[in-house]
Amino acid sequence: MGTESPTPDDLAALRSLSSLQPLYGIERSLTAIASMGSLEAARFLETLRMRTLVMSRLAPYEDRPGVRGCMAAMRPKTDSLKRMHKVLDANLEMLERIARDAGLEFFAIKGLGARATYRDPGVRDFSDLDVFVRTRSDASVLVRALRTEHGYQYLKAELPWIKYDPSENLVYGQFPLVAPDGAEDLLNVDIHFGDYSVRHSSRIGLTPRLPAGEPGIHVLAPEENLACVVNNAAGDYFVTAKDTNDLLMALSLPEFDVPRFAARLRQAGLEGFLGFIVAELRAGTALTAAQEERLRALPAVRTLEPVPNSREPHWERRCLGTTVHAFGEGRRRGGLVGAVKLAADAYGYYRDRLSLSVAGPADGGSAEPFALNPWTCVRLVPVDIAEDLLAGRPVPPNPATPGPAKALRADRGIQRIDTPYGQYVRIEDETFLATVDYRLPGELIAGARAVAAGRG
Repeated sequence: MGTESPTPDDLAALRSLSSLQPLYGIERSLTAIASMGSLEAARFLETLRMRTLVMSRLAPYEDRPGVRGCMAAMRPKTDSLKRMHKVLDANLEMLERIARDAGLEFFAIKGLGARATYRDPGVRDFSDLDVFVRTRSDASVLVRALRTEHGYQYLKAELPWIKYDPSENLVYGQFPLVAPDGAEDLLNVDIHFGDYSVRHSSRIGLTPRLPAGEPGIHVLAPEENLACVVNNAAGDYFVTAKDTNDLLMALSLPEFDVPRFAARLRQAGLEGFLGFIVAELRAGTALTAAQEERLRALPAVRTLEPVPNSREPHWERRCLGTTVHAFGEGRRRGGLVGAVKLAADAYGYYRDRLSLSVAGPADGGSAEPFALNPWTCVRLVPVDIAEDLLAGRPVPPNPATPGPAKALRADRGIQRIDTPYGQYVRIEDETFLATVDYRLPGELIAGARAVAAGRG
């Protein structure tokens, strides 16, 4: 029987169980599982994302109170992770072949980059393959290869998107792709291009730091990769054991360049959130003197962002933290008025959980031309996903009539097609419906197929 609300000590004991260098002995972690109950302990351990490591540590103690039930609850995901680890090399070889055939460099980032710093990469779990490329056109080459040669698809739950930074005339964004149903040997691929976006309106500054090399897939340098890990945690507004272990392993590298890492954090305004990761690292990890010295060398900045919930992601704290960060970034760029506007824009966007829907007749916002700037994330909805929204609904009798296609000055491979009801975006040979607020007018959806076929 578990307690209704886990104690901070029990949570710390399970973070220790998930740490590469546990602060507490195994007995304390087993006591926490018994105290919290098997299902609650499993749920928390799942959020910490070190399932393979945890299951291997619990295996000798399966007969202890709560452990068998905890492992049973975690087993479906760990079985899936075993498959993912098993097929990883073949998937990397696939990406290597695509890169070499196209004469391009791909960079393995986040989980793929972090596992290169682990003494045993097999304990570093991952959910997909994060790949960074320099430009949108490079990203389109990879998207086209994965979709046409291997059947990869877009996903409604995580739509492609683009942003634009006029200060560097830079288009950046993301194309998340999922393997086709039944393709057990393929892993999902998340393609980032241009730069790595930070929260509402900032960037890491990756592209200028990429080394020139031969075509193929390369691992991002640990300093830039760790900045991406920090940013990912800040975006989720939750610190996992994967995050703390990634920090620990990167800092343990003799060649790790702390000033270089700090420069990326300063550009992105992430020094404050790094402090939250360091605090969770210390809460569950036995640090060596050398590791402590490295931690003390990291930038320590006070932040007004709320402390993340240590038990689970918390939407309201995420909204507030993102708003505070946007204010700070706006203040740094151009004064108080701009900071207030940027913070208000961030709060307005993040206060509600957005989901794709059909806009009603009175919803005029979706028809307004989207802006391209660092604080406007233009979501790109594939035609088939948009059409699914009309299932069971009457098809609007007057589909959107498109105007002429207009190429973006910053990227001639991206065309914008305006209609009275909203916009289409054509990237190379693919057509998307554009939205910022996740609402799509029915008329825009009804006209999409013709536009995609070149009849609009």
